[in-house]
This record gives sequence, structure tokens and C-alpha cells, in this order.
Amino acid sequence: MSIGDVTRRELFKWGTFTGLGLLAEVNGLSPFARSASAQNIPTGTPLSPLFGAQPYTQEMPRLNLQTPHDMTPIQRENEVDVYARGRWWPPARRLSYHTEFTDSGGTENVNPYYNYGPFEGRPPGEYFAHQRWEEYLPQKGFMLTLGRAASGVKFHPNMPDQEPDKVWTFGSNRATRSQLPPPLMKLRYGEPVVLRNYNRLLPNPTRNGGFGSNSQSTHNHNAHNASGSDGASNAHFYPGQFYDYHWSTTLARADMINTDASDRRASGPDGAGGLTLVPGDYRELQGSLWFHDHRFFYTAENVYKGHLGMLNYYSGPDRGHEGMDDGVNLRLPSGTTLDWGNIDFDVNLIVSDAATDQEGQYFFDIFNTDGFCGDMMMVNFAYKPYFEVLPRKYRFRILSAGMSRFVELGLVNEQGNPVPMKVISTDGNFLVNPVTVNRLDPQGPGERFDVVVDFSVFQPGNRLYMLNSMEHDDGRGPKESLRLRDVLRMKTDDPAIGGIMEFRVVDEVESADAPGTVIRAANHTDYSHVPSRLTDPIPIVAPVRVRHIEWKGADGRDDELEGPCFPDCGDKESFGWTIKINGEANHFFNANRSSLVIPEPGEVEHWILENGGGGWDHPAHLHLEEGVTLDRGGRRLSPIERQNPRKDVWRLGENGTVNIQVRFGEFGGAYVTHCHNTVHEDWAMLFRYDVMTDPDNPDNSQTHVNMIPTPKPSPYGVTYVTPEVLPEGNPFDEDFDPFPEGDA
Repeated sequence: MSIGDVTRRELFKWGTFTGLGLLAEVNGLSPFARSASAQNIPTGTPLSPLFGAQPYTQEMPRLNLQTPHDMTPIQRENEVDVYARGRWWPPARRLSYHTEFTDSGGTENVNPYYNYGPFEGRPPGEYFAHQRWEEYLPQKGFMLTLGRAASGVKFHPNMPDQEPDKVWTFGSNRATRSQLPPPLMKLRYGEPVVLRNYNRLLPNPTRNGGFGSNSQSTHNHNAHNASGSDGASNAHFYPGQFYDYHWSTTLARADMINTDASDRRASGPDGAGGLTLVPGDYRELQGSLWFHDHRFFYTAENVYKGHLGMLNYYSGPDRGHEGMDDGVNLRLPSGTTLDWGNIDFDVNLIVSDAATDQEGQYFFDIFNTDGFCGDMMMVNFAYKPYFEVLPRKYRFRILSAGMSRFVELGLVNEQGNPVPMKVISTDGNFLVNPVTVNRLDPQGPGERFDVVVDFSVFQPGNRLYMLNSMEHDDGRGPKESLRLRDVLRMKTDDPAIGGIMEFRVVDEVESADAPGTVIRAANHTDYSHVPSRLTDPIPIVAPVRVRHIEWKGADGRDDELEGPCFPDCGDKESFGWTIKINGEANHFFNANRSSLVIPEPGEVEHWILENGGGGWDHPAHLHLEEGVTLDRGGRRLSPIERQNPRKDVWRLGENGTVNIQVRFGEFGGAYVTHCHNTVHEDWAMLFRYDVMTDPDNPDNSQTHVNMIPTPKPSPYGVTYVTPEVLPEGNPFDEDFDPFPEGDA
């Protein structure tokens, strides 16, 4: 089933698959059948063996910091390519190398690993040309290789090495075997980047360790990028190929606000103590982002296997240098060694859950359509680690990276008393004012919080603990938020409740920005502070139109749910997760159908995101743009939400509603919105929407087309299919034509 050779429909007929989305106990052989004991909530299997591993006995690994390459422009006829001298070949270019492969009849730019198909997975022609390439010509390049796990990859020193195809993650540059922890990349506004991602997995799709697809796609969640580099336009690529993603570091509203780049707050650090000014709205600057796989129908499996990492975006206000007072920099906890991007006191935390079989090998339940929750809590893919801190202020960028598990995090001291945190950012977007809390709001998969913790009130030798208090029975959604005393007493059947990491206050640490240098508390000065105002609010305005989007379960099925889906799943599945828009028919995902069309750059829409019920929760994710949280349909907002924060993932809550405001612009093409319980996403709870490009913008490479066709990838190359617009996709203009003459 993991490679598409058997269908759920066939399993139903054989009596080996139950209506609850679980394998039946066929002769007692099913490893996924729930045991009679209560020791397997919520995973549904026996508890993962720990092999003697105890909490807080391994140091938390910092993410694998990537070194960028300086990119050099090179003129080629009428095009400008970029490359890194001695390290980067072939050069990165506006048009995919697949274009020449296609034009040559498949004799040029052939995949060197297998001698068939193109060596670049990006689809051919102008549709997937990098938009505004020369305007945002890459100055830096990152190179990663997605590969099988190297020897020694494990979640704790006591646990066994993972088999090569159980974990698929990244190696730096051209390394063919991968390592944990996941990568971290630093980007800054005003410095466009190209990411080259090589796929070095095995070509045989059955060599996947029981789950995951060897064709993958990388989504930058949630930078302001063109659709061809968004990673979710059905443009996955195969072993032996690479894909060049153009991350333009464009500040949203670059075509509409501050177009002369005169506002010093709309800027990035220039590396020499100054600022590089950029057009756009400083209120839409982003900070803590991440990237992950977005291969349709296999996202959960591929992300869980290790296709993810974090992205720190730096700007004038968020420079990553706490000692520089230039009237723009907020001086948040970071450090002073580097001109920008210090991480000595600015720490990325990827919080996720995992499960293993009884041999200690990573596994994922591909048969569960409700959601998958593990029973081992990890930070940066290390089982319950500790982290040493000086007695001073730290910033933590916390990503909830489970597939279906929601977390609710807080800090306590050794006596079990709450320790306050200042929340400064949600989903990478500054709050207007910091909010002090003892416990964060629940985080669905994909949601982020940036918090500042002041350890100066503690002494070396003190220890603090980060706790998870959000209980699950299964992957449908959280069961309840537990009281602190119940968390401390472990009054729960969920093994993911309680401490997930330990903070040890010490008097010296090694510098992350200057490895080999020791920072001692005795002679260290904390220059950081958290100002009472971080940014300004985005105004709420009258929308051009309102969209009502209902997130539905199996109760919403209709005749349209039967039949083939697209892409490449044939008659593989029967989909139960659906989305209903503006009262039209429920739909499961089909990459060739557009459920929304946004016809004009700059238009403001209000979206009503409604959970259709059924006892589940959905974290709804919007690609390309951030939205302003308006209200929860009459339900009480948390202190963080009362600031109308900008976000890209909204936890809807059981039977809940969230209203948001979103403005589109700059880039066009096909994007998606979906449930970030990635199991729900893989079972078709997502929809395509299209943003029209601006025909009057001479820098836009897609001025010849409104809607782009749908790519249909294979190892032998990519073909295109003309998309259709669903009834709810029409933006209510009788004269609107998504396919002008000659474009269809």
C-alpha cells in the first residue's frame, strides 16, 4: 500500500481493513491492532521500547547549520544564470533544464544516475520559470541532498541505529547519506537565495522502510515565494534529479507599499553594520519559518521520515544582534559575535513525536486515516534531551512538527511552579506587544511560537522543565488540556504528557557562533531586551469578497468522492476528508481542479474557516500569504489571539470557526490550502487556489498566462494537463475568464 500497489478499496473487500481505518486482526498478525491493555494510547501499538534510555541524559543537538555559497552571475545569451565557483554545476537558471531535455527529444540533460528522464525535476517551459528572476537574482545558494540515513543515526545513544530507509533526511552539499538533527538555514531580507535539493534516494519505490515516497517536493513554509518554488504545485521530483527553488526573500506588498524602499524598518542586515532597504510592508516581516516535504498524498510519511528543517529570516528590526542600537533593531536575545544572525542565545526547537517497533526501528501507521500520534517526545529529533543555558535571557523558536499531535507547552522549575514566558511571535510574525504567559496556546502541527525566557532569576545548578499538557486519545485531535498538577502526577494514559526537555542553568557554555570559544557567566553581559512594542497592526478593511470554507469529514461524502483522483493515484483510494466552499459540493483534493481563483493582485478577502464537526480538530494552513486573525466566531480569544496576530496556521478547535483577513499580491500561480494534520492532508483534505499574475508588471515572467497548467511528473519527465475551475472557484465576476484566448 505504501507504494500504491494495493488500494484501500481492495483491502476492504478482502476483509483485512476495518471501517475505522485500521488493519483487522487477521490471525492475530496485525502489528497495528490495538492491544487489550491501556499501554498503547494514543499510538495504537505497544509502547516504543527505550532500551534503557532515561529522560534528560543526552544533550539537545543544535540544528545542523548550513553554510551558503556566494553566487556569481554569468550571462548566457539573453539569460542570466548564477553559480558558485568550483562548487555549483550546472548553474541555476530561470528556465528549467527540463526545457532543453524536452526540446532535444530526451537526449540532453539526462538523469546521470539512471540514464533516463531529465536531471532537473522542475517542469519545463515558462509556466515553471522562476518569476521575477533577475529582479530577485540569487546572491546566495544552499545545497542539500535528500538521502538515506547514514550509520549512527539514532534518537538516543542507548537506542539502536536506524536502518537506512527508516529515516530520510538531509546531508550538506552533495553528501549522499544523511544525518540528524535536521538543517537550519539563515536568510536575510534583501539577499535572494536559491536552494538546490538533490534527491539521492533509491529508485526502487519499495525500498522505503515501509512508508514514504521516493518522489518528494520541498515547501518553504511560509515565505512569500512564487508558486514554482512553493513546493506544493504538484511538481515533485525523483531520485537522481535536483530541483532549484528560488527563495526571493521578497517582503509582502513590495508592489504596493513602500515601493521606493525608503522605510528603514523594511530592510535586512547588510553584513557591515548597516541595512539593505527593500520595498514592501515592514508589518509583514517574517522571522521563524521552516521547510518540509509536500509530496501530495505522502506528506505525512515523508516529513515524519525527516524531510524538514528550519529557516531563520533576519531583518532590520529582527537583526539577530542584541548589542546593535541603530533605531530599528529590536535587540532581541541572540548574541553579539556576528554582524547578524547570532544564535548563541536564539535557539531553534523542533518538537515532534515518534514511535518505534519492538526492535527500536522508526515506524508510521499508513493505514490510519484519522491521524498518527507517537509515544516518544523529541526535540530536534533527540529523545527528551537537556540543554544548558546561562543565567540570562534566551529566545526560543518553537516549532510543533508532529504529524497529528497538538502540544501545549509550559515551563516549570524544580518545585513544579510555573515559569513565565514572553511570547513575541506567532508563526514567524511579530505580535504588536509581547504577551507574558505561563503556558502557550495549543499548537497544532506547523504552528510556531517565539518566546523569551529570562533565566537570570536562577542560579547555576538550577533545573527547569518544558512540559506538554495536551492529552490525546488518538490522532483526530486533542482530548483535553490537563491541569498542571495532573501533568506533574502523570494522571494520564498518554505517554507524551509531562516533561519533554530539561534546561540546566550553568556558569559557562560553548559559543554556537564562535565554536571553541567559551562564554562564562561571570564576565558576560546580556545586552538584550524585549521592547513593549514590537511592530504595528495590519488594519482590518472591508473585503472584496468573503469565502466560507468548511473542513468536513466522512459525513460530507457525496457522489463526487467516488472515482479517480489526480495526480497519479488512479482509482487508488476512497477519500473521506473533504472541503466545502461557499455552499457548493464537497470535494476531495484534485491537483487539476482549482477551488478558488484570486483575479487581482492586492485584493483583500475574508475567509470563514469552519470545522464541520465530527469530534476532530484541524489546523488550517494557508500557503503564500499570512492572514490576520479576526475572531473565533463568538468564542473567547486567548490573550495572544486578542492582538489579531498574523499567522499561516489556525487551530480551528472542535466544531470551531476562525475568521481571517488575507491580501494577495506579488506572485501568481497555483497554491494550496489544507489541514496541517498531515494525515488528513494526505487523505485529500486540501484544495488548490490560483492567484492571477499582474499583466502590467514587466518583471513578472508569467505575464502571458493567468492560470498555469497542472504538471504531471514521472521519472521520465513532466507533461501538463489543463486545469478546470470548480463552481466555487469563480470569484463572482461574470466577465472573469481564467483562460484568456490562446492560453488554455
